[in-house]
Amino acid sequence: MDDAPEPATPATVDADRRRLNAWLWRLPVLLATGGAGFGVYEAYRIHFAKLAPADPPNFTTAPETDVASLDRFDAPWAAVPFAVAGIPSLAVRVPEPVPGGTTASTADGPVHLVGFSRVCTHLHCILDLNTDIELVAFAFNYRSDRPALTCGCHLSVFDVLRAGRAVSGPAVEPLPRVRLGVRPGGADGADQVVADAVETRV
Repeated sequence: MDDAPEPATPATVDADRRRLNAWLWRLPVLLATGGAGFGVYEAYRIHFAKLAPADPPNFTTAPETDVASLDRFDAPWAAVPFAVAGIPSLAVRVPEPVPGGTTASTADGPVHLVGFSRVCTHLHCILDLNTDIELVAFAFNYRSDRPALTCGCHLSVFDVLRAGRAVSGPAVEPLPRVRLGVRPGGADGADQVVADAVETRV
């Protein structure tokens, strides 16, 4: 007696094909639903869930690096690029104290300084201090009344006076701050701005 299975009948084949087709048409619907859900999540995260800078910042000590003479920061928004611990950074004179910054006393009054990593927290492009407010509004779609750190790669904008908070574009995390200090002048009498630590998020 032959124990071989019965051959599939046309009715059985049609039923299996219908079940397969029923699942196949669901696949693009599931993919589209998942994609839409991810898009909504990303839109919320980018526009409404940008992270606030830590107050106070958590600095990790780095070898002390000379930035520039304090005389280089002769007016608000004067900026000097430098590198600390191999990280491209920027020191900026600001018109008011910024958390994580420093203030130097001079004969002309206080000089407020703050330092930031220039590495964008989105995809690690190098930032620039953009002092053209109208250009920031036009090119980066962000209207403000002061200069900002901007990323030319993906149009993220960071607010210097808000301790490097991401305020526009795809970046969510704030910029790491760099701890600055002022070393009293030597024989030439010029005070020196130095950097000796970089912020780490915990």
